[in-house]
Amino acid sequence: MSTANKSANSSSALLCQPSNGQESDWSKLYETAFPQDERMPLADVQAMISNNTMLLHRTTNAAGELLCFSLVTPMSNFTLLAYIATDQTKRSSGVGSKHMKELIQVLKASYHQTQIGLFLEIESTKEANLSVDETTMRKRRLAFYQRLHCKRLCGKDYFLPSYAAGVAHRHGELLWYEFGAAVDKDSTVAQVIAEIYTRGYGISSSHATYVQVLSQFNLAATAAGDYDSLCPTQNANPVVVAPAVVAPAVVAPVAAAPAAAAPVSSAPVAIAPITPAEIPSIAAPDVK
Repeated sequence: MSTANKSANSSSALLCQPSNGQESDWSKLYETAFPQDERMPLADVQAMISNNTMLLHRTTNAAGELLCFSLVTPMSNFTLLAYIATDQTKRSSGVGSKHMKELIQVLKASYHQTQIGLFLEIESTKEANLSVDETTMRKRRLAFYQRLHCKRLCGKDYFLPSYAAGVAHRHGELLWYEFGAAVDKDSTVAQVIAEIYTRGYGISSSHATYVQVLSQFNLAATAAGDYDSLCPTQNANPVVVAPAVVAPAVVAPVAAAPAAAAPVSSAPVAIAPITPAEIPSIAAPDVK
């Protein structure tokens, strides 16, 4: 899933308004904010919005100009953030953060009784051989979501399958905002990832990426506390994010104790494949 940044004057913004997708502003931003291999065909996105399998929310200023938009997909028992982008031609004033805060509240109000939370993906902050600039940018993305009280998958590898044929998967990280009870079990997180991969990316349960990631989870870990989703805090070398930076600051990061990783199965874990819904693949948000 991908996230582009920078914001606009949001003092009088209309935050996170639902849309049927008929406006052209969000689609133009969508096609310029994300690389072609990281985005679904626009026609597929519009079809999903029309049949309510993907939800579009727009934030505009007093003049009706688009400042930020997001696309989310309700899944079986969670919601997936597919894309969020902020118009980089406007003055930055934290509108992306304000949009995300409001989006979380809107989704929580609608789904708190039936869903466990909002899940999202970012490029890995732990990948080797990154440039200093790239490392800093990725840590800013992570810090952005942590200030929104998102938790982070630790102690396990996570990958972002490619939408382009023949392109290798990318190193990623999985994060989530809980709507209620703690998401703290290997079995719960594994089923979420299985559905993201099969329904979101359209890959099968025999795909190498699916097998590699899911084999790390202990499906017998069903008691609360068997899996701790909180990671050690990354503040050893904190990244200072200027207010004008894309990803909005919200709340102070949740204090995290070192994660207690669940035991990894010695053999690949067999997870019952989830029959993909008849919807196109969903791109992973990549906060720019």
